[in-house]
Order: sequence, then C-alpha cells, then structure tokens
Amino acid sequence: MLPPHLPPKSCSIENHRRLRRLKFLGVAVVFGLIAGMSGASMMLGWIWPRFAEGEAWITSYTRPSMSRVQLENHVREEISTRIVSIYKGSISAGGVSYLNKKIGDGVMVSSDGWLAMYLPGYDGGYKSLQVVTGDNKVSQPESAIFDKYSNILFLKIQDRQFKVVSFIDSVLVSDDLFVFQDLYWYHGFILYPILSGSIPHFDLAPLQFYSLSGLFGAGRVAVNNQGRVAGFITEKNLLLPSFYIARILPKVLSQKTVSYPSLGADGWFSDEQPIVFGKEKIKGFYVANVWSPASVLRKGDVITQVNGRVVEPDNLWYIINDSQSVDAKVLRGGKQLDLKVKIIQTK
Repeated sequence: MLPPHLPPKSCSIENHRRLRRLKFLGVAVVFGLIAGMSGASMMLGWIWPRFAEGEAWITSYTRPSMSRVQLENHVREEISTRIVSIYKGSISAGGVSYLNKKIGDGVMVSSDGWLAMYLPGYDGGYKSLQVVTGDNKVSQPESAIFDKYSNILFLKIQDRQFKVVSFIDSVLVSDDLFVFQDLYWYHGFILYPILSGSIPHFDLAPLQFYSLSGLFGAGRVAVNNQGRVAGFITEKNLLLPSFYIARILPKVLSQKTVSYPSLGADGWFSDEQPIVFGKEKIKGFYVANVWSPASVLRKGDVITQVNGRVVEPDNLWYIINDSQSVDAKVLRGGKQLDLKVKIIQTK
C-alpha cells in the first residue's frame, strides 16, 4: 500500500509537468487571441471609423442614431433661454392685447440687451416690433441697427441682464444642425457650400452660404449639437453662417454702427464668375465699379493679391481688417501694377 499523498508508480513526473505547461500555454493563447482581437477592433475604428457605421463594437466613435437627431435636454433648455421671438405689432381687444404676426427669431448677443435676427426687406420700423424673451417678458426695442449686406437686424431691448449665445468657429460639410422652428428643434445637416449673391456686389458682402438637408422657415435659428449658434436660415433655405455676425458685432456693441473695411469697389470674385487673363484662368477680384473717390483702383482692374496673399472670398476680410492701407497687385491693361490701396470703412 502506498501512502495516500504519493502518486501511483505508473505515473510519470515528466508527463505531469508537461501537462501543466500545456494548460498554462492554452490559457495564454486564449487571452492573447482576445487581446489581439480587441486591439485590431480599436485600430480599425481609428483608421476606418465609419467602417461599421453604427455597429455596437465601435462604441468609442459612433453615437446612437437617436442622439444624433435629437438635441440633448440640457443643451435645448440652455439655448432656448437665449432665443427670442419677434412680432410685428400688437392688437388690443377687451382689455387684453395679443401679438399680431411673428416675423422671426433672434438670439441675444450681449448681456445688456442687444439681439440679432435675420430680416430681409427691413423697412426701418423697429418701434412697432415686440420682442418676447425666454422668460416670457415682452419688450419693445429702444434702437435698431441694420446690416444691408447680410440682412441682419440688431435690436436693443430694455437694459437688464441676459444670457448670451456663442457662435461656431467654422462650418463643415456633414455637420449636424438643429433648427428652432414652431417651438421644436428640427434636425438637419450641411450639404455643401454655395456662393450666392448678385453680380456685381460689394467687395466684402456676405457670399458664403450653405445648402441644408431639410426645409426650414426663413429667419429661423440654427445651432450645432453643443448649442452654439451656426447662423440663420435665409429665404432661399440656405444657412447664413454666424461668422458674418461675429465680424461686425464688436463695432455694433462699441460704436453702435455697422461698419465694413473695404477696398472701395464693387465686382465679383473668380470663384463666382471666372476671370481669364490671356488664355489662363486666374484668381482674384474683378473691379466692376469704384464707388470711393479716394481709391486708386479703376474699373476693369483685377486685384490678384493683397499683402502677398491671393484674393479669395474667404480671406479678403481678414487681410484688410484693422488696416489703414494694403499693398495690392493689380492687372490693368495687360500689365501688373503694385498699388497701395487705402482701406475705407463703409456702412
């Protein structure tokens, strides 16, 4: 009889140890396969983030479909307090009054009561307007400033503390948007940029608009999923980006006026209507009319560069803003001239 703690004589110590090693090796292989598959999934999600497009295994990138088309509750509540409704007049009957006709929505852009709204065809009659704020207070504007180039109307209502909006930094194709319309937030997204304007036009007139996936009412406010204002919906169902408001807002608040830095000319950019020199298409701004007597520009000039940068609609403002004069390269009569052009502030 062998003691109970000893193995039978037929057992092999080497086989026993080999079996134990195989067990450890099998466990290591299983965990290695799991780790490898997890790493491959993460790498695939980074390199081709839309490969699974909504599948649960790329949870670090994709969002549930419902969260994409709905604005989160806390964002909706916050932005709703910063959006106001503007009505055209009021009617009194039986000792009470009711607001006549809603003409659009606006956003609070300063804590002391300035708001901005999109209102094409503004007739100057701001005193008949009624503004309903997020806390259900009704106010009559004290003053108004209208930007005829963007159709943005700035209104000043009574002096009390307001929560203000913030603007997006840029607009990209496929960005999600939420449009406030009929007391509800409707989802849409950016389709593509579009240059829209009459030719010729003011050199710094707003030109960059964006086509949208849905149909919305003119004057409605559009925000992104963080609640930052993307712009206003125009009568052509395009998005007027909020950066046009941000450009002129400082002078509206500080000087109570709309002012644009300008080269003093009307015309169009080559992106809108191609400009050809010789047999080559070139980039620049064609001068169709010079309205500033102090300008050195002439009708028929093509401004190709300003301060060493090619002239395009999206950069001209930033080149000439806060400048007294600029160095411009101009094509005139088949020759290239170097001119110093004075910057003119226009209203």
